[in-house]
Amino acid sequence: MRIQRITAIAAVACVIQVAASAQNTTALNALIGRRVPFLNNKVVFTRIPNVQKDTASYYTKGQRLYIQASNTTAAAFALNDYLRTWCGISFSHTGDQVKMPASLPEVRKAIPVAANFRYRYALNYCTYNYTMSFWGWKEWEHELDWMALNGVNLMLAPVGTEVVWQQVLREIGFSEADISAYLPGPAFNAWWLMGNIQGWGGPVSDTMIQNWRSLQQQLLPRMHDLDIQPVLQGFCGLVPSTIKKYFPTARTIDQGSWGKGFVRPVFLLPQDSLFKTIAGKYYTQLRKLYGNTVFLGGDLFHEGGATGNIDLAETAALIQAGMQHYYPGSTWVLQAWQDNPKKELLKGLDVRHTLILDLRGDADNNWERTNGFSGYPWIWCSMVNGGGTLGMEGRLLRILKEPVRAKATAAGRSMVGTGIVPEGIANNDIMYTSLLLAAWQKEINDVAVFLKRYVVARYGKYDADIYNAWQLLLQSAYISHTNELTGAFESIFCARPDSNFIISASTWGCKKLPYDTAIFYSAAACFAKAAARFASSETYRYDLTDLWRQVIALKARQPYAAFMKAWQEHDLAAFKSNAAEFTALLQLQNRWTATNAGFCLRTWLQQAENKWPDEKDKALAVWNAKVQISYWGHSANPETLGHDYANKEWSGLLSGYYLPRWLAFFDYVEKRLQGISCAWPDFFTMEKNWTEQNTALTGKGEDGIAILPEVMRLIAGERP
Repeated sequence: MRIQRITAIAAVACVIQVAASAQNTTALNALIGRRVPFLNNKVVFTRIPNVQKDTASYYTKGQRLYIQASNTTAAAFALNDYLRTWCGISFSHTGDQVKMPASLPEVRKAIPVAANFRYRYALNYCTYNYTMSFWGWKEWEHELDWMALNGVNLMLAPVGTEVVWQQVLREIGFSEADISAYLPGPAFNAWWLMGNIQGWGGPVSDTMIQNWRSLQQQLLPRMHDLDIQPVLQGFCGLVPSTIKKYFPTARTIDQGSWGKGFVRPVFLLPQDSLFKTIAGKYYTQLRKLYGNTVFLGGDLFHEGGATGNIDLAETAALIQAGMQHYYPGSTWVLQAWQDNPKKELLKGLDVRHTLILDLRGDADNNWERTNGFSGYPWIWCSMVNGGGTLGMEGRLLRILKEPVRAKATAAGRSMVGTGIVPEGIANNDIMYTSLLLAAWQKEINDVAVFLKRYVVARYGKYDADIYNAWQLLLQSAYISHTNELTGAFESIFCARPDSNFIISASTWGCKKLPYDTAIFYSAAACFAKAAARFASSETYRYDLTDLWRQVIALKARQPYAAFMKAWQEHDLAAFKSNAAEFTALLQLQNRWTATNAGFCLRTWLQQAENKWPDEKDKALAVWNAKVQISYWGHSANPETLGHDYANKEWSGLLSGYYLPRWLAFFDYVEKRLQGISCAWPDFFTMEKNWTEQNTALTGKGEDGIAILPEVMRLIAGERP
């Protein structure tokens, strides 16, 4: 059986190679024109024939860059390797460092690059909402370039699934009202696709649905040109909970609720004839709209869905058979999350057509406990954050070294790749670029050399202060700690006030600070020394903002602990003084984050508003954007578990949403300490009201480097 599975894994690994066997010089030259136009007509691409592995080499001669590669993916990665290693150029979601060199740096001896893993996977369902809810072609074109340059060749791509379901439900007789009640709003598609919710955030207009269809029809050809295989959404049996209205005898399993308030779609058993009917219509529409595909995503029983008393192996086999019928040779991509995929379900799947994403590779060794998912092909992934929350934090050494260790183990025999699956990707660049870089190197032996190269690429040149700062960050925020949860230690500013001592801002937030704050503070101070020298660097400014945002947030933990203690001890004077210090720090944070557009509420809301021409669509999108980053949902349940899960230390959100909650709390406590009877603040109503009111968006803030000395003086009284 083991030999059969290893052979099957090799067969699965060949799927992409067939599609990516040719090098698309036209696509590569277009990529150069978009991202590094100074290299137009200066790069010569040639193909290495008859090579199964993604491999390339590059050198320069006569002010031209020569790249030999087995395919487009390898050629794009080789181009990026030259740019970051020799030119001090880098690309990220938090700024690009692109400055044309006076002349091309000379590389006399060919530098080889080769992928250590067959698949380099990207994106989480959640990324599509916590970062990409309101993206258009401009943002997506930029994203696909980034993916190609970083060697990604497999990417989740479920955009436009709404129109597929719209057409299917119409064909089987659903009313337009029930169709609208099933489709989610623009900031909540991810959890609909994962079977957690239905309809929340809607109803969406036909204009929105058709916009997503058109966007997907732009994305897929570009992905094909860049050798990035898409993972489209498959049909696994999840259908609207109103299905019994139309098909009373359909065999379904109620999936219950999710997140305290959301009704899940129900599971239609594949043993029922209606399943085949819907599957046929679904895949017919999917192919008609989006063409053929090799990979189909979709999970059952995600985060607590009910299995009933069904035969899971038989059920899984029937679902996969449907995929194979309409997409012969396709691979079902499953997420390893919590207790999924269940062992009994895996037993029914064909190993040749199955791929598992181990979402928590950076935080857990699930792959090891399951013996490499019982020999099924799997990908080691790093999630980094939850809710797209901010935080310069992560297990950096683990993502650089653990995939290589995993591959060398017995459980790693079925490992076929590495991947980035952040819930939000517009932050923490080093965690994403480093893991993808490591996928093209057997191992990182010298971390000091790695950091120096990162500094040069990220900021354009080497700087001792910046390098020393990153060394300190590696000893603090980026230490490979053992906290169970994935994500950064959250800011107390973003927490809904409570009578009990708050550990995390959100339900599933990190419960323990995993690093030494004194070392982190030293890193921030060291990084700040380079401010005058890097004032024109977009990437430096972003990281400076992020570092000192984190310093301010850590500092606020002190007055928070002090005023909570004062409340318990009925010390009104101490409570008021510490509450005032906390308020001042929150206001400082609002001012500081206003210095960079990447930390501003206006950036997010303007993106939501500008996406749509129709005023009604604009209003729905903005409401979606505000709800997602605040109480999340459900609107009828104050105890909904999702509240503040996507918290953000953004200017405008700090002043308009978080500060009023804290002020209401302070007012309540002060009155109680004075013996005045009063009710506990209704935070849930405050939160809902904020999402429904117009939000005044402030313009550009102060210059961050100009006010940095003042910020440092305000913080320096006592280290976090």
